[in-house]
Amino acid sequence: MYKTAETVSPGHPDKIADLISDYVLTEALSNNKKSRVAVETFLTGTSYGGLVVVGGEISEIANIDDETVNKIVKEALSKTIKTSFEDFQLNNLTIQNELTPQSEEIRSAVEDDKDLGAGDQGIMVGYATNETKSLMPETFDISRNIQMSLWDIQNNDESLDLDSKVQVTTGGKKTKVVISTQHKKDIDIDGLRNNLEEMIGKLVNDDFQFDLNPSGSFVKGGPAGDTGLTGRKIVVDAYGPTVPVGGGAFSGKDPSKVDRSAAYAARHLAKNIVAHNLAEICQVRIAYAIGKAEPYELSIETFNTSKKNDLVLNDFVSNFDMMPGMIIERLDLLNVNYKKDTLFSHFGHDDRNWEKIEDL
Repeated sequence: MYKTAETVSPGHPDKIADLISDYVLTEALSNNKKSRVAVETFLTGTSYGGLVVVGGEISEIANIDDETVNKIVKEALSKTIKTSFEDFQLNNLTIQNELTPQSEEIRSAVEDDKDLGAGDQGIMVGYATNETKSLMPETFDISRNIQMSLWDIQNNDESLDLDSKVQVTTGGKKTKVVISTQHKKDIDIDGLRNNLEEMIGKLVNDDFQFDLNPSGSFVKGGPAGDTGLTGRKIVVDAYGPTVPVGGGAFSGKDPSKVDRSAAYAARHLAKNIVAHNLAEICQVRIAYAIGKAEPYELSIETFNTSKKNDLVLNDFVSNFDMMPGMIIERLDLLNVNYKKDTLFSHFGHDDRNWEKIEDL
């Protein structure tokens, strides 16, 4: 059966938007751990040099003003864009801070203790499979590994800029790899192709077919080539298209928002079920009502791969309290570097708290 998955680089305009939103979040939590943050970023090229709008709701105690937003935007862009274009100039941007105080209705529904109510209603999904070392879906894992290696090349090759996509299709006679990567006008495309083929060969065990920039040249990229918006890459941020998504984006949201924290907790639980050999595949679903601490749903699907009976599995799951306050405490989500968290999927990186295999 064919399976296809796509990933994008941190220089893709949507991921730049995610990164700026998570820069704001990290700054807010650094200023005050009780900050409530729901921030989205929009960026695009314009006839007057480019526009970045940072908007949403944030606690006043977060102490995020216009000067802070300007600093954050410029710092994030400096890490994700090499080249300015006429319609998106790094030194001539219009930056708008449209952050407003958080809704009093939401604030009053969410208390700051272990019985913290969910910051919103919603459904979250976690997943793990033993088909890869990272316990991520295989096709997505291959795409993500290629994307991370490509990102290193993009940052070290002066002929390349930083926007790119990687698509991988498995299940046929050959693994099919498509890379679209931004580049400067004058480029040795054959030399680049050879370098990338060598890199792919180290990451793909099977024979592969490789297409590079199938649309032709790709000079104008990033927010100069396409609008960027926070939360538009939720499949790339999770497990790829073979696993359902709950629907909520992660970036720009503080951990009281279960869109983020419960999605991390669901991955943590699913990964531990697989890592402890209770099942070969595990999918966790959690649902909440706004202001309520206890989940309205916590279900486990092992796709007929369970190694133990339901009683053993239920006893194992009981070690993972899914009330938002307990998730935040267990995964230490008020002390996470969310600037790093948004890159190359939020899952499958061993250095993140929700990827820890617990000693149970």
